[in-house]
Amino acid sequence: MDLVNNKATSVPPSGQILILITSLSNHQNHLQHQQALAFQSSTLSSSTLSYSNTCVEYARVLGLSHVESLPPDVIQVWQESDGGSSILKLKNDPISGWNQLREMAGLLLKNALLKPPIDEQSKMRMRLLPDASMEIKGILCRCIVDSNNGIRRVGASIVSSCSLGQGGIADGMEPLPLDEHRWGEGILMPFLVNCLESAIGVMEQGNDGGGDKTGFEMTEKIRYALLGSVQTLCMMLEDDACKLENKTGPAFQKIVPCILKLLRICGDQRVKVDSLKCCVNLIRVMPGSLIAQMNGLLGVLSMLAGDEEGQVRKHVCLAIVTLLSTRCEYLHEHMLPVSQFMLRATADADEEVALEACEFWLVFSTLDESTCTPEMMAAVESVLPQLLPTLVKSMVYSEESKEDLLEQNAADELEVEDRDQDIAPVFHRTKTKGGGRKDDGGESDGEEDDDDDEEDDGMDDEREWTVRTCAAASLDGLAAVMPSTSILPILLPILQECLVHADPWVREAGILALGALETGCGDDMCQHLHQLHPYLMNQVTSMDTLPQVVCVSCWTLGKYSHWAVEQTASGNQPYLVERMTEAIVGRILDKNRKVQMASCSALGTIVENAQDLMIPFLEPIYKSLVMALQRHRTRALLVTLETFGAIAETIGPATGEGSLPSIYIPPLINMWRERGKANPMDRVLLPLMESLASIAVSIGINFQPWVLEVYEGAMGTINTALMTLSAKIYTDEEADPIVCATDVLDGLVEGLRENFAELLSSSSQYHKDHFVSLLSFLVSHDVDGVRMSAFALMGDLAKQCPAVLQDGMSELITEAISCIDPFHPSVCSNAVWALGEVVIKCLGNPTALEPYAEEIVQNLISLIMGSLYGGQDDEDEEDGNAIAGLIENASTTMGRMAKVNPGFVAKDLARFLNGWMNGCSKISDMTERVDAFEGLLLSIQANPLCIKQASANLDDTINGLLFAILSWHIPDEKLSPSILVGEYVFTPFPPQYSDLYHKLGTFLHQLKDGLTLEEWGSVTNHLPVNVRRLFREQYNIC
Repeated sequence: MDLVNNKATSVPPSGQILILITSLSNHQNHLQHQQALAFQSSTLSSSTLSYSNTCVEYARVLGLSHVESLPPDVIQVWQESDGGSSILKLKNDPISGWNQLREMAGLLLKNALLKPPIDEQSKMRMRLLPDASMEIKGILCRCIVDSNNGIRRVGASIVSSCSLGQGGIADGMEPLPLDEHRWGEGILMPFLVNCLESAIGVMEQGNDGGGDKTGFEMTEKIRYALLGSVQTLCMMLEDDACKLENKTGPAFQKIVPCILKLLRICGDQRVKVDSLKCCVNLIRVMPGSLIAQMNGLLGVLSMLAGDEEGQVRKHVCLAIVTLLSTRCEYLHEHMLPVSQFMLRATADADEEVALEACEFWLVFSTLDESTCTPEMMAAVESVLPQLLPTLVKSMVYSEESKEDLLEQNAADELEVEDRDQDIAPVFHRTKTKGGGRKDDGGESDGEEDDDDDEEDDGMDDEREWTVRTCAAASLDGLAAVMPSTSILPILLPILQECLVHADPWVREAGILALGALETGCGDDMCQHLHQLHPYLMNQVTSMDTLPQVVCVSCWTLGKYSHWAVEQTASGNQPYLVERMTEAIVGRILDKNRKVQMASCSALGTIVENAQDLMIPFLEPIYKSLVMALQRHRTRALLVTLETFGAIAETIGPATGEGSLPSIYIPPLINMWRERGKANPMDRVLLPLMESLASIAVSIGINFQPWVLEVYEGAMGTINTALMTLSAKIYTDEEADPIVCATDVLDGLVEGLRENFAELLSSSSQYHKDHFVSLLSFLVSHDVDGVRMSAFALMGDLAKQCPAVLQDGMSELITEAISCIDPFHPSVCSNAVWALGEVVIKCLGNPTALEPYAEEIVQNLISLIMGSLYGGQDDEDEEDGNAIAGLIENASTTMGRMAKVNPGFVAKDLARFLNGWMNGCSKISDMTERVDAFEGLLLSIQANPLCIKQASANLDDTINGLLFAILSWHIPDEKLSPSILVGEYVFTPFPPQYSDLYHKLGTFLHQLKDGLTLEEWGSVTNHLPVNVRRLFREQYNIC
């Protein structure tokens, strides 16, 4: 099939479609534009035939290369529609004007294909008729090889998004599926490969386009076909390389050899860049055809490493980094020359090349021990003497960035408002309840960190990923994986030179490098901190210091604050934490916004490390933060508000002692009230409400003077937000004020405990019935985050003051059961946890649960048995299959169901016993853990045969029971396989739960007595030595 030479003529577009496209393109004539939109909607949605014809008409305009090819009658109709103005414009600029109209037609076609209207009769999305589909596919193939780059790009985009389903397709159905009528295997892929092979053949023959006119035309056509086919493959491989391979048959196997050959012999930069992009996306899926050509790929990358074009070098680096991150085994033998090349590229004058190359070191630092060989480590270690200075040099701001920063510094001196584009999006912190893993070391029902890099964000407020930020992250990563003896001897002299440099920007980079070292070399750096810490303090307190130096010094002081804490606690420098806190707090009211943010962020880090050592300084800290509420603008204000919550969460009840609350709580409430009046949906209020919630929990009854105002403020915020959103279609993010206000109510419940009921009685505006009615509405809200917080509130109410829920309990339980859906994991987990808190309150009154027991238990069984819904220790947690905390919450609630009535659980126990034991062993909250195990024992006692019925192999069940009990004896910091056979570190059963300990001991002896010696011995004889010792010493068994 010689598609490059395809002379087939196509049907010209109609005058009506040209009128429609030009009207849609004319935004200046608003009435005409609106009429055109209405007409388009009508023609696309009236019938399948009309939809197909309109799409074909769009495609015909897209595919018509020259306006001169339009028949006279079509031009006449078009001309009459607007008095000839469109034709006149084309006469003035026939090529560019017509191609712009073609591109517009292509975009309209793409939109119509990806988002087809719903057929009123079938209630399904419109689909192209077969003839229309075939004509459009043929036109798109011609567009891919068009002489105009814009048309080639639009054609490639339509083919990729409409064939692979990666363009926001409605209902998830591709309009041009690759497996329909062998479109992918029989037409598209052979066509693309033919284009590549034709160009390769000409280049190999040395055809330079000379000769007669026909030969010249052929060369141009082949060149356009080459550019378009590589561009199309690039887009398709990026969208879904796996699907492309699976749906295009043997022709796909020819792509890799063609791409590699092009990279070897083609001099066109666009072809080389797009071909390298194809390689990158092929590396990510690693088809067999690429594995077979791996040596060829590495050879091509080596050949292009010195290419004069920066974009080519950039994508060579990207290909190597992708190979390192996905299949680094192919680099094992070549790691030294690769490292040497990436070292040179990291210092490339082209910043884009340098950034891609710098990613190599960051990715290397994330490799696990199973993939990073000693030879790879040695190769990277060998280039450290040259690499580390290069990274530090890369951390110095570019000249352009320096100019921008100096302009921002000057603007901050004038205290102008933040620009919208300078403000990062504001997100609330999700509140998950229950769950957790035993080695978490405590409660896990707090709020999750919304950003693991929060402390880094306070360093210099850099949100853009640059060579500077990548170099800092790479140094941080390398310091963590390389021996400090390989890092510090090289880096310390460089840092010493930087820190005393006359250029403040160089000093800033040196301090940044010093902070980046802390993660991996923090312990070894302690011996130098007696000199470095005063230096950093001086950089913070000196009023003539460049603001960027102050910022990075605050951040670095925070990173090393653990050393200052140790110095203070040991008495070596008893006032060091105080002096450091005074220095940081002194910068909170600085004029420079980034200094304000960095000092607040550093204060949060210091508080986290120093904890109770900060209590004597809380009053001046709070006074400075309160003053900052008035002075800070939006960006800094967000960080300041978060700091109030961080202090409350870290230090706890001490923040509510004496007169402290009266210093900071009234200003926070006042800001909430005033800003809420101006704009109740103001996203600055999100961290404010989160902080109030944290404060309410932390100081408990000491929050009493303000509870009524805060309660009514939260209820008012929810009601106002619900009314605002009810009038429009809204996003989940727009419902965040409801989520945060609900969390404030939950904070009041946790803080006031049983006294919350009195609060409801004291409110004339939002009494108990109003509150329960609103809660019932929120647990059924259509936004996951709202339901998640509502179930957290429901569970805490059941835990602290269940009488409040009495009137709405039936509706709340029913809604919680309906939300046990692992496809909405956070909602599901909180709903299960809330049910568990309701269930345990029915202890001694099982009849209250009987209407719901069967449905609750069956839903819990499905969670516990579900192989995809494991706990937090699943190795593949990042793939989204494991829902953290869900099996733990399900196991707790199942145990509580059994405690209320073992009969609820016992009859089906054999089905899920093994999964339940696994879940019980992971629970971190001790109250929930005890309930789960007590329920487990009661249910086994009610159905003792389940032990032999739970598994085809009795040994598996016995092992599961033993290791569930074993989990009570594992110290938090020792959770690793070595505990079973290494040094004996098992701990005694927690003495405060001695009653359960005796029950477990009794159960073990009954279990052994119920088995034959052979059955018991087949398990115990194979137990690790430390496990046998534990059960012998603690339970007098084994």
